Amino acid sequence: MKRFGNCEVLVVGGGPVGAVAAKTAAHFGAKVVLIEKRSTISESRRCTGLISPRCLKEAEVDKGVVVREIRGGIIYAPSGRGIKIKARDTKAIVIDRPLFNRRLLEQAQEAGVEVLFSTEAIALDGDSIKLKRNGHIYSANAKVIIGADGPKSKLAKWVNLPPPTKFLLGIQAIVPYEPEEASFLKILFDHQIAPSFFAWVVPAESGVARVGLATDKKRKIFSYLKRLLEKINCKALNFTVGLIPIGARKKTFADRVIVVGDAAGQTKPASGGGLYTGIVCGKIAGEVAAQCALAGETSEKALAIYDEKWRRKIGKELSIGMLVHRFLAGLSNRELNILFNLLDNQMLLDIVGNYGDIDYPSSVVNIFFKQMKNQYIKDKSIKIDYPFLKV
Repeated sequence: MKRFGNCEVLVVGGGPVGAVAAKTAAHFGAKVVLIEKRSTISESRRCTGLISPRCLKEAEVDKGVVVREIRGGIIYAPSGRGIKIKARDTKAIVIDRPLFNRRLLEQAQEAGVEVLFSTEAIALDGDSIKLKRNGHIYSANAKVIIGADGPKSKLAKWVNLPPPTKFLLGIQAIVPYEPEEASFLKILFDHQIAPSFFAWVVPAESGVARVGLATDKKRKIFSYLKRLLEKINCKALNFTVGLIPIGARKKTFADRVIVVGDAAGQTKPASGGGLYTGIVCGKIAGEVAAQCALAGETSEKALAIYDEKWRRKIGKELSIGMLVHRFLAGLSNRELNILFNLLDNQMLLDIVGNYGDIDYPSSVVNIFFKQMKNQYIKDKSIKIDYPFLKV
């Protein structure tokens, strides 16, 4: 077995979250190596690439990655009834996801991170980690290892971290598409198309849209996509599938190891988005990893501060998102239709359009459920336990 060398921080996974964690660790003075099993950053169609302007700022990436601005959307009930929400300014942006990833890796390299493609972590072995690169097996030493290696994180498995609460399976297609309104997306709630979650139509580059759905009914995922495409009268140019973890791991650290992003289950349960939360947590992971590595304090006890910090930062929002997910997933199509009737109130929609925040759902959750509680008088078929959703 060949020796790979030593570093203070080794980051496993070269996606946006791994790149941010690596760059941050380097900024805090650590010698950092980032490994990525792929040979290059290829196009990631698994990600819708819909983020907030705040996320772009948090990532410190320029607007050159933006392909479309979103200022509103139409949310459809199973009945086909649509609720239109429009904002005065840009609430979300659609990005060129591979370009976004490349920019973050370039930033990491500029900060001094050594980035190695075609390099895969294959085992933890005592104080070292085994890597496979170009057909050869290497043994490397790192004081702290950051796992940014996706929903089915090998690193998390090797150190016996508890799993995320649940996994959804997402499927997304690129389709020819010209939106009726250039800055509007569509969200569809229908258990015949996306059981326990929703489907989306997000206009992206000129002439195409990113169309997909997520569900916990994984075996019928292709049937659901077919129904969705038939409903919007589109044909897929290509598609891809991927797991979406929701409900963060109850523990995200161990001796010499911390996990972040999808590997930690830090996605937003109400939307399935993980870039903003992952980048926020990636910065915390990089800072903690560097400080602990340089201080020579890399035990489980020392790294527990990472878990405390990220939960303090976004833990409440993830909890609220999980409650919203469970509430909506538990409604039948009939109950969803009634819910849409209750929420189709222009004053409420104006509030949501202007003050809603895709990164911090708590900003409007209470408004939504107070409105539902006030209007819910005649039909008792939906049991709205409002205090349960008040976090």
